[in-house]
Amino acid sequence: MSSDASHTPSADAIASSRDGWSSLWLHVEVVPSTGTKAEIGRDEARHAFGARRLSAGDSVVLFDGAGSLAHARLTEERSRSGDFLVEVIETRLAPPLLPVTTIAFAVPKGDRLSTLLDMTTQAGVSRLIPVVCARSVVDAEKLDRSARWQRILAEATKVSKRAWTPELLSGGALLEVAHAERARGAAIAVAHTADAIDLASWRSTLPANTPRTIFIGPEGGFEPSELRALRALGAAVVSLGPCVMRVETACVAAAIALRS
Repeated sequence: MSSDASHTPSADAIASSRDGWSSLWLHVEVVPSTGTKAEIGRDEARHAFGARRLSAGDSVVLFDGAGSLAHARLTEERSRSGDFLVEVIETRLAPPLLPVTTIAFAVPKGDRLSTLLDMTTQAGVSRLIPVVCARSVVDAEKLDRSARWQRILAEATKVSKRAWTPELLSGGALLEVAHAERARGAAIAVAHTADAIDLASWRSTLPANTPRTIFIGPEGGFEPSELRALRALGAAVVSLGPCVMRVETACVAAAIALRS
């Protein structure tokens, strides 16, 4: 029996105890090279100079959400467009967290998807996949607002000081997604309240860096036929605890358990 306890949990972030890398994180589209000066957007500058009361000479960390990081220093200089400039002191590429963890979820009602994306990012999830289940209530317009969801993911990445923003995939029908996850070599599990094993017990049976995906159903739960089909694909049925949870709560609980 193998355990995933040997992986380094800080691989996706710069250790906060190291000088320079524990500073305020600011998002940029592209992390520039060492020795250059880069623009920071007005929202990020407002946060640095206003809300955080930093000043020229203070250290910040630039990140692009794709693993590139820069230790930089605020300056009083501005670009021609009026944006503040920062001086890049050091750059590095941080490896992502391993193993790759994926939450495949039925989309919750209302604005609770925002909470789901925010909190699972802070919990360290690698990939997020919306799935359509038999009892799903799907708001197609909600899923089309990708720019908003990407902003939420980027902000949560910044708050949690992660080098890599989770990947939000387009998703699809439950069994199509399950087949695709198995095809890429992921171990899969489905969260359910009956005839289930503890999620941590399932996790402990997996080789250290095996990708793992857990399916979270809609508020009405999975249909029995869906559970049978997932079991036929090799899915373990796992429990997140004694209480029934809302979709977004279950997703966060699963993400934390997969990383603990």
